[in-house]
Amino acid sequence: MMNDAPEGNTEEVVKRFDDVMDSLPAVSIIVPAYNAEKNIATLIESLLHLDYPQELLEIIIVDNNSTDRTKTIVKRYPVKLLEENTIQSSYAARNEGIRNAKNKIIAFTDSDCVATPQWVKKGVKALVSESADLVGGRVKFFYSERKTAAELYDSITNMQIKLNIKDRNVAKTANLFVKSSLFDKMGLFPDWVKSGGDVQWTANATRNGCSLVYAAEAVVKHPARPLQSLLKKQYRVGRGQAHIMVGEWRSPGNFMYSIFRLFLPPSLPFIKTLIYQRGTTEMNKKVLSMWCVSYLCNISMGLGILMELFGVFRPRAGK
Repeated sequence: MMNDAPEGNTEEVVKRFDDVMDSLPAVSIIVPAYNAEKNIATLIESLLHLDYPQELLEIIIVDNNSTDRTKTIVKRYPVKLLEENTIQSSYAARNEGIRNAKNKIIAFTDSDCVATPQWVKKGVKALVSESADLVGGRVKFFYSERKTAAELYDSITNMQIKLNIKDRNVAKTANLFVKSSLFDKMGLFPDWVKSGGDVQWTANATRNGCSLVYAAEAVVKHPARPLQSLLKKQYRVGRGQAHIMVGEWRSPGNFMYSIFRLFLPPSLPFIKTLIYQRGTTEMNKKVLSMWCVSYLCNISMGLGILMELFGVFRPRAGK
């Protein structure tokens, strides 16, 4: 199946959690928003209907220089609206939220997500019962009526939180719980990157001994992206990946090969394996279309890397 079923806790863990959680901890929820007028109301409504005492929740929406009606919509709701208009970056917006958050637990999600009622309760449960520093929750995709090849490909390749945690010990801010004290220890998110700043930050945290666990029952829903949106995302990912590649520079040959291979056609068996491991049988009917989408995504990411590297290495005026 595409998404793993929730994993239950033992009776002992549940009892320990219940004992600790007699007094629920307060949580600050931080959401960056940029031109999010189509989705922000749905997200906020879901946050206002969480199965968690509203007096223990602080909902912070950080507008990142939107040019649409995002701020007007947010002002209709009993949430805190902040603005980050200096740096155009979702991580800069999250940092502004962190600086203003008042609670010891911070939960992150995105403006195009929808929180399930027990999202915060289950995320906090994992944080407390497993004595973790960070918790990554499950991102469950939903589709349009068409269920396009791009949407299907997006759902089996992006925001695979369980695999990210298991294989790489990293997580993403679409669904992330963090003890606020970690930001004092590790610093804030890198605000100069367009994408991947959450992966860089969580990787740095786990390398420095912070514990990261997966919470399958802490669920947010995310719309699977159509082709145009998916390609834009992969371009942003490429721009973020460029900074990681520069930071991990080893040899010019390996560096250039990593970029070059993105412009080569992907392996069809690789796509079939992805479908087998993470997808559903219906995806086999669109395997060739998904292969084409994969190729376009690789090219888009490669272009993002090249364009960002051009900006990184371009001589500045007057130098």
